[in-house]
Amino acid sequence: MGSCTARPGPLARPLDTCVRPKLNVLRLLLQILISESAYLIWILRCERVIQEHQPSENEIRARWLRAINTRLTNDKITATQIKREKEFTNLILNTWEQVLNKQQDLPNDWLFICEVLVGRR
Repeated sequence: MGSCTARPGPLARPLDTCVRPKLNVLRLLLQILISESAYLIWILRCERVIQEHQPSENEIRARWLRAINTRLTNDKITATQIKREKEFTNLILNTWEQVLNKQQDLPNDWLFICEVLVGRR
């Protein structure tokens, strides 16, 4: 009853209700990546203009990964220790799982484990 169906009837869910949650999660992930990236760009520009420091490409990559890991960690803490609501926890799981599934050794309970999960490949 909770899955997407093509059969007609009162219990059938339109395809739009099945696709929409996935699109919302993708939009949220994109929003997170864009906002974290824009903030890092602003910080790097300030450092370049004010401190006259031009970071290397490797330093920029490392700082971007650190920013994304910090956001992931904050989301994990919020979901598991602050909000603890099933709906919010599922939102965090669905948002980050697509990115983290590329990690081959991702544990099933990754949301409750305190370690760095996003890395370079």
